[in-house]
Amino acid sequence: MDDTSNKSLLDGIAGPEDVKTLEREQLPELCGDVRNFLLDTVQTTGGHLGSNLGVVELTVALHRVFDFRRDRLVWDVSHQAYPHKVLTGRKDRFGTLRRTDGLCGFTHPDESPYDLFHTGHAGTSVSLGLGLAMGMAHEEDPPHAVSVIGDASLGAGVAFEALNHAGATRQKLLVILNDNEWSISKSVGSLSKYLTRLRGSRFVQRAGQETKSLVQAIPLIGPRVDKALDDVGEVLRHVFVPGHVFEELGVRYVGPVDGHDVNGMVDVLNRVRELDGVVLLHVLTEKGKGHPDGPNHPERVHAVKARRGKLEPPAPVDDDAPKPVAFTKAFANSLIDLASKDVRVHAITAAMPSGTGLDLFEAQHPSRFHDAGICEQHAVAMAAGMAKAGLRPVVAIYSTFLQRGYDQVFQEVALQDLPVVFALDRAGPVGQDGPTHHGVFDIAYLRTLPNFILGAPRDATDVNRMLALSLKTDHPMGLRFPRGNAPLHEEVHPSEREGMVAGKAEVLREGEEDGLCIWAYGAMVHTALEVAATLRESGLEIGVVDARFAKPLDEDLLAKHRQRFRHLITLEDHQRAGGFGSAVLEASARGGTQGRQAQIRALGIPDRYVEHMTTREEQLEASGLDAASVTRIALQLIGKARV
Repeated sequence: MDDTSNKSLLDGIAGPEDVKTLEREQLPELCGDVRNFLLDTVQTTGGHLGSNLGVVELTVALHRVFDFRRDRLVWDVSHQAYPHKVLTGRKDRFGTLRRTDGLCGFTHPDESPYDLFHTGHAGTSVSLGLGLAMGMAHEEDPPHAVSVIGDASLGAGVAFEALNHAGATRQKLLVILNDNEWSISKSVGSLSKYLTRLRGSRFVQRAGQETKSLVQAIPLIGPRVDKALDDVGEVLRHVFVPGHVFEELGVRYVGPVDGHDVNGMVDVLNRVRELDGVVLLHVLTEKGKGHPDGPNHPERVHAVKARRGKLEPPAPVDDDAPKPVAFTKAFANSLIDLASKDVRVHAITAAMPSGTGLDLFEAQHPSRFHDAGICEQHAVAMAAGMAKAGLRPVVAIYSTFLQRGYDQVFQEVALQDLPVVFALDRAGPVGQDGPTHHGVFDIAYLRTLPNFILGAPRDATDVNRMLALSLKTDHPMGLRFPRGNAPLHEEVHPSEREGMVAGKAEVLREGEEDGLCIWAYGAMVHTALEVAATLRESGLEIGVVDARFAKPLDEDLLAKHRQRFRHLITLEDHQRAGGFGSAVLEASARGGTQGRQAQIRALGIPDRYVEHMTTREEQLEASGLDAASVTRIALQLIGKARV
């Protein structure tokens, strides 16, 4: 029996060349197949869903019109490149999406020649596209360069810098503005409002086009009236014509067009690919298109979690048992409480209110919440101004994204010695998002700045205590904490903990004289305690220190431990180079070598980019930072000490 009737058009697509062979009337069907495929697979594997559902027609049209074996395509952020992956020969691997050794959730050159860059940060696609266009301009028939950027990403300063330069160079570049009015959260700012006005301006365009056609049709006088209208039109453009802001940058604006009319998109792309200079094509799409929650909850369908096998009946709930709390929520709850006691406390984020927990803060203190959009540089500099004016701003930005505002952290905050608090969420490996999102460089890029205090709480209690300290400190301070839940079982009861003082560590296990001690930082403290518990079962007592601060370091305690122990291990979920272990080694070198000094072994992320894996725990294990790996190293060192 022939079962070809059960096959979809997508089953016959092995690559973009197959998209070109379809009849025009088949393209909507292909789009439906791609959308259904994404709904089926991504809701099983987990990943970014809403943005990908919104660009299906655009992606099909792009591969229909261009040949990206020669032409060049850059996806901004690239979390919306799933349809692109499906159409470029990776459909059969989608069950591995964001899993260990599986497909990356972003474009990745190691996966396909159709992926030019491994990107995960917003706003850079126009710069990359312009660079590609410049690099190909010498060819006799230069390939096309196409950059796809979202409306929220266009608000990033680097995107405007690129458009400003591109318009002046007159290079041939197509910038496609995918306007769905969202990043993860609702797009904010004046540019967003301007684009909203353009969304409603299609009737103006149609009316203008129809009027022009009627005038031109008038015998004899039509062309002269039309010329007069053109002269007057330049004035009227300032009032009526969409895209005038872009035109002033030397960028030809086209649109807005319906991004879900695939054949209409094909026609528009065929026209604009023939235009010279920089063209901005404004495409209107719907985030979450085809998902039942898409129209009403675009933020909810931005990213979905993986399904974990068959649904099991919920376990009985013990109302008296302690409930886990995410570090992010512990931070948000603490900030809300502290802000209720101090009206100077303001919270700032860069387009990540829900990801940083500040949506909870906004609900309680709306007038003191500020979303700067995807503009980390502006957010940091604005915080400096607020601090100078006497406020206590708390800037909550993922560790990986604060890198984008590094110059402002230096120039506007650290150099001025202003009391701005940085809450660095997603510190350490982050699992499925991979190296574009790992927060493993923040200690290194902040530790070198004078005036900075750097701390890392080990649990929810210390999130609150460290944040309270930061709001009383007259210097810039950074707090780093990982993605995931804070440990439930606290080694030391809050009432028995040492006071939270900048530069003072806390000894959790004394350890045996002349033995080994682990100095752990932040979330890795509980790994150190797990190692200590395992070794205790073998009759070995090791010391454990919660360093709490990487800067200033507790050098007094370190000096004592260098004499008391034969081996010290530093433990952090950060790059070894420049991190907490480096700070300990530098302090030890400053302290000299009088008498016997402990040998120091610094453990951290090795000098390589850690690829995406299913869980953070797998990445720590692959980096030798899980409890079992650290235990083996400890036993080796203890064994050598006894020889």
